[in-house]
Amino acid sequence: MLFFFILIFLALYISPVSGYKLFVITLPDNYGKLKNEKVFYIGAAEPAFGIIYNLKPPEKFFLLAPNNKKSKLTLIRTEYEDKALNVKRRGYKIQVIPKVKGDYYICIESYYFLTKESKLIKIFTKAPFHLETEKGWDNLCGFDLEIKPYTRPYGFHEKGIFWGQVWYKNKPLENGTIEIERFSPFFLSLEDLPKDSYGEINYPYLRKTVKIAKNGFFVISLEEPGWWVITIKKKAGVKGYGNNFYPLEIINHFWIYVYPLQERYLKYEYITH
Repeated sequence: MLFFFILIFLALYISPVSGYKLFVITLPDNYGKLKNEKVFYIGAAEPAFGIIYNLKPPEKFFLLAPNNKKSKLTLIRTEYEDKALNVKRRGYKIQVIPKVKGDYYICIESYYFLTKESKLIKIFTKAPFHLETEKGWDNLCGFDLEIKPYTRPYGFHEKGIFWGQVWYKNKPLENGTIEIERFSPFFLSLEDLPKDSYGEINYPYLRKTVKIAKNGFFVISLEEPGWWVITIKKKAGVKGYGNNFYPLEIINHFWIYVYPLQERYLKYEYITH
């Protein structure tokens, strides 16, 4: 009965198209030490609900160094606990051993994939990795659609403010909507979800939106500790896939870690080691 109830919840209340995010996170935070190994976890999820999906290996993945040089990464297959359906989900991890101080980025590009709404999707994702010295945090992975930070993208505490700019094909994006979402450290059941004054699920509380300015700039607040994802989507014409043509949408995710005010770290219960 519980299994059936959860399936109904997923079908009625969760949209894999709108809520599907490609995550790149590391624990307990995104700081490192010279020549010490750091593990980043890569997967697909509905972050606000703590729901995990299977992820096909990305098309491209690399480490961007403080001097803007790219280096290859090795994907290691791993599994995540899907607490919603009590099953294992396929994901990956990468092990990084930095050799110079500065600010790195983990840069990921998905394959094209087709949604059930017959929309073709490509996702670009990045996460900053800080190593002792502040250098290179405004570097870009070189994606077609990308968020450029104007606030240093690490060292945030609760209620921090982030200022960024959206670039599309090397120019500021003139219009669009930013979505901001916190990665829940555990699966949220219907009883756990925030409600409005009428008892309905308060979706705007879970996923915030901000309009970008004509020059691509935006400002957002990060109220709670943990990992946050900043998302921008852009319609990009029509592209052939298989034997047909489909409307193409490209998506960029920028992951940021926010420290709690007190010395405590969030444990993401579905991340296995």
